[in-house]
Amino acid sequence: MTTLLAAKAKAEVTKPLVLGLLIFSFAMPFFFFLGGLKLNGYRTVLLIFMFPAVLGWLSGRAGKIRGIDFLVIGFAFWAALSLAVNHGFGNLWEFIGMFMIETLAPYFIARTYIRSLGAFRYFVKCFFVLMLILLPFAMFEASTGKAPLLDIFGKVLNVYPWQGWKFPPRLGFMRAQTTMPHPILFGVFCAPAFALTWYVLGWGKSLYSKAGLTSIVAGVVFFSLSSGAFLNVIIQVMLMAWNRFFQFLKSKWKVLIIGFSVLFFLGEVASSRTMFQIFATHFTLSPGTAWMRIHIFNNVSDDILRNPIFGIGLSEWTRPAWMWTLSSVDNFWLVIALRHGLPGLFLLVGAVAILFFRVGGKQLSGATADARLGYLISLFGLIMSAVTVHLWDATFCFLMFFLGAGVWFLDADDGSGQDGDQAQAEEGGRKMRYTRFPKALPGELSIGRVARTR
Repeated sequence: MTTLLAAKAKAEVTKPLVLGLLIFSFAMPFFFFLGGLKLNGYRTVLLIFMFPAVLGWLSGRAGKIRGIDFLVIGFAFWAALSLAVNHGFGNLWEFIGMFMIETLAPYFIARTYIRSLGAFRYFVKCFFVLMLILLPFAMFEASTGKAPLLDIFGKVLNVYPWQGWKFPPRLGFMRAQTTMPHPILFGVFCAPAFALTWYVLGWGKSLYSKAGLTSIVAGVVFFSLSSGAFLNVIIQVMLMAWNRFFQFLKSKWKVLIIGFSVLFFLGEVASSRTMFQIFATHFTLSPGTAWMRIHIFNNVSDDILRNPIFGIGLSEWTRPAWMWTLSSVDNFWLVIALRHGLPGLFLLVGAVAILFFRVGGKQLSGATADARLGYLISLFGLIMSAVTVHLWDATFCFLMFFLGAGVWFLDADDGSGQDGDQAQAEEGGRKMRYTRFPKALPGELSIGRVARTR
């Protein structure tokens, strides 16, 4: 019994190490080659902790095995199958293997190592500290057109090329990419920290403290000057405002969903343009970009309908000659359907939708309920901004990590909010104790903590 408790206590200690390493590795700009395999910071962490995370999931340390787990696994294997069908497994086995690792490993690391409010809050802390570190570098890059982090790491390692020179200034600034492959990815990666910071790190704090914390995240996102990242934060702010001003409505989220559905239907029926065209036109910083997005959407949709089962893999999508210089498809969900067919899209969207509505319907209270709200708002902003950008490399891994980071809410009981209230109240300087557990004796402290975090 003592050995079991000691092992559990050790597992609790190692959780922050795994989460912190992975979050900060997402922002590492360097890469290297090992036996022909391209590796970087986050891939190294994924390879080290993938098997312990999967074994933890299989052994029950990640809670009950759930349907969403099989949807994520199904998506990874279907995507691998679609690539093999289109190109042959022998030609792409390294790419297919790494794609499966980048899909499954971040999901199961979050799934296994985030099992309590404390672990979730630690993840948010690491995420916020990363924003705090990146802010001055993003500001400097946007003001001067120089990327100091890429220059520093580039002196000793291979780094992503600086993309800022490709884009004209926006709002008087250059577009910052800091350590990411592209400014768009930098902004979209940072944006989910906004609502998380407000509801998790700002829990129990004053309005001014919350505004101060989230302004740091907003500043980082601003210097990416990406419409997808701006849209992400705007959606989060609108949902946060809705929650604040309509607290008196018991079913405020149902009202919002119904109202949005009605407006969407009226827009499709009454307008001469589709809702996607309206969306692309009014939620981008450049009218020319919006016009091209519409043409890309139309041509890619035709390819999807011609190849609905396995997609076209990594092959070039069909487009007229005057669009041939455009290779990117700035819509993550469209790319998934294009490369892996409609089954791949339905598996991934199904995982997101089931997680979203099941976590949203869970009865929670206190700090856990607020953390859940911040998580769902951030997740919704991320999946909506993915309509305007493609997610790859660290940003795609972060999406899969973020999906896994929310499953623990399904296993949290309503009392976990009380423990969270106590922990965050003490951190803020308040000593009142809100818990159903009696105060442990000195010799029982570590065992009590382990028992309550399960």
